[in-house]
Amino acid sequence: MLSGDLSTMPLSDLLQWADTRQQPTLIIVRSRGHETWLIAESRVVTAGSPPQARGILATDGTPGRPGPGLRAVTREHLLDLFLRPNGTFEVRDDLQPPTPGVAVELPLQFLVMDGLRILDEWPRLQALYPEDSARLAATDAEPDGLDPIQKAIHELSLSAPALGEARLVLGLSRPVLLRRVHAMRSRGLVDVEGVPHGPDIEASVIDQARVLLRERQFREAAHVFRSLLASNPADPRLRRLLEESERMQCDALYDQFSATSVVSRAQDADDLAGAELAILDCLQRPRSVAVLVLASPLRELETLLSLSRLSARGVVSVESAD
Repeated sequence: MLSGDLSTMPLSDLLQWADTRQQPTLIIVRSRGHETWLIAESRVVTAGSPPQARGILATDGTPGRPGPGLRAVTREHLLDLFLRPNGTFEVRDDLQPPTPGVAVELPLQFLVMDGLRILDEWPRLQALYPEDSARLAATDAEPDGLDPIQKAIHELSLSAPALGEARLVLGLSRPVLLRRVHAMRSRGLVDVEGVPHGPDIEASVIDQARVLLRERQFREAAHVFRSLLASNPADPRLRRLLEESERMQCDALYDQFSATSVVSRAQDADDLAGAELAILDCLQRPRSVAVLVLASPLRELETLLSLSRLSARGVVSVESAD
């Protein structure tokens, strides 16, 4: 068991540590004694504590038989943890939740990546939507491809409620409501009183790249983030998203090649590119994948990608050290 304070071990570090455990139960206690917990199995969050707030979405089923609305709110409830940095934590290596929970499916890596992104974006959202009295109204755009929370927001927006009213009716925290409203406004599906009209093109592109990450299309997502970062190099949010997408791509490649696997030349090839040649130059003798990454003049990701291409062509062999 591990316990401590989030002021000395931030939530992102704690979740990445939990990602190394097989079946951790993580419990976070706030100053007022409120507990939020999650259970992970094989690096995927499989259950979380139900949200405290009541509303249309939180009553979509029960913890034992949750509907899509309750599942979605539970997931957002976990992401909100990144906006509340104070509290204590406890990690247990078992699957015994403190209370009945809601089944979800969320890789720990995505929880960390989305949580840090939300932390970066929150000041901007607060500045953009400062008044809970601002009215929310649906546009004439066709509301296709909405998640359960966005569907509920869109239905409610037909009656033009205030943001504060919508939050109470739906049972959402203010950060969750503003995140979802902003994503919908970026697509031109809703308008908010006092906020400039028109879609947020960058936010829409980022959302599309996050879909690519969920579908494990890491290279394509990283290309999007690199392109956005090139046009806005001072944005820490984009830099963090790029770093996270590259780390996820590395982790996927390490699933293909164990760090202890031995790499050796298998045959010659005449049409290799510069990166592949650089890898072969490091293989004058067999090396483990971990040592090859250290010896390579390329970045870790570029080394692993080149190794994957060479292995697929049969130019090198990668064998287990066991």
